[in-house]
Amino acid sequence: MVFMQLHVFVRRQTERKGGVHSRSSLQAIGSMSLRPRLFLRIIPVPMPGPGSARPKMLLEPPAMGDEDAAMWTGKASIQPGWALFSGTAGDHSLHRHHAVQLAIGLTGAIELRVGTGNLIRAPGIVIPADHSHQLVSGPNPLLLLYLERESSQGRRLDQWCGPGPRALTEAQCRRLVELLSANTAGVLEQVIADLLGSAPAASEHPFMDPRIQDCLAALPRPLPESLSGAHLAKKAGLSSSRFAHLFRAHTGMPLRPYLRWLRLQHALAAIAHGLNLTEAAHASGFSDSAHLSRSFRSTFGIAPNVLLHPLLSLRANA
Repeated sequence: MVFMQLHVFVRRQTERKGGVHSRSSLQAIGSMSLRPRLFLRIIPVPMPGPGSARPKMLLEPPAMGDEDAAMWTGKASIQPGWALFSGTAGDHSLHRHHAVQLAIGLTGAIELRVGTGNLIRAPGIVIPADHSHQLVSGPNPLLLLYLERESSQGRRLDQWCGPGPRALTEAQCRRLVELLSANTAGVLEQVIADLLGSAPAASEHPFMDPRIQDCLAALPRPLPESLSGAHLAKKAGLSSSRFAHLFRAHTGMPLRPYLRWLRLQHALAAIAHGLNLTEAAHASGFSDSAHLSRSFRSTFGIAPNVLLHPLLSLRANA
């Protein structure tokens, strides 16, 4: 598995004429084909005051009224193992998810608030998996890339990033935007190689156990309602206690939260395919839509109904 099998695109909203469009080499980003499995981010978007000039944008979001000022707007392209978003976003809370995230401001620096309350300001920032954060970008458009941490690319980028967010230079960001705009074969590997070649890794190679890796690869999709650690340990030829220890060392989290992470991915795919929140919750192993919403908000910082907003185009390959 690689990043998310989530957001598949089935537009449940009406897309405005003249929605997000590109004014530069970034136009390829908005038109990329998509695929399920992943996550998005939301950022406060204060609107310009009366008489103020709009900033020059490489990627211009659709026109918004006051009622849309705090909503996520733009286009999301989701592939197996990763997702790409370009546009602006709305209010969201401090949260953490099991994806490595790359955030780039397309017209200026971005700000990241971490769990301690400190702010990091830079042209771009790499955020390690499971790190509590909140992005603040104002009205400026963003480019957000999400990588499944358990993928080959995700594990390498997570190692390069280290234990906390890592700031990028303007030169690095320009290069990454060019690569992602091209939408060529192997673009993800090019992005990783470009970052890893720019500076030494901030941490040592992450722990990896082949038995846990095989276990993750063999997990059924969608997950069954009941899936115990004892059952997985037996299949891996390990005791329950040894399996739990190795699983946490390999993924950085216990089994139960990791399975919830996978169920959230499936719920996102279901919503993108047109299921309502209750149907998506039941199809993914959540007790009801309220259970899904609580898990979704703590993981992504937003409620799942944000995905249904007409100015957010969520697309993915089937």
